[in-house]
Amino acid sequence: MRLKMICSNMADVIYSYTLEEAVEDGFLAEIFKDRWQELSRGKPIVATEHLFLSVDLADLVEIWNRYVYWRKKIAPTLPEERQMFATSINERKIWVIEDGQAFTLLYPEDY
Repeated sequence: MRLKMICSNMADVIYSYTLEEAVEDGFLAEIFKDRWQELSRGKPIVATEHLFLSVDLADLVEIWNRYVYWRKKIAPTLPEERQMFATSINERKIWVIEDGQAFTLLYPEDY
């Protein structure tokens, strides 16, 4: 995900672009916010603006449902280095990435 990070050297982070700033700036859109507790134990679920504006809500639900199935049934059977979720909607590849801040739905080129 394109988050701004300015470093004086490899160990000292001077500034990082927060999830809240990315949402406020319109780079990320919060999705399913009223169901975060149920869907992700309260962790934010966001989509890049690019993805959010190019698919409909039903597509976002489908992406999330595929991810949940993959995470529960398939990911545990894969070695850690192969645990990268990808699916496609409208013949376009989509990733779901979980980090310390959120679950992010995005096109690979948005990373």
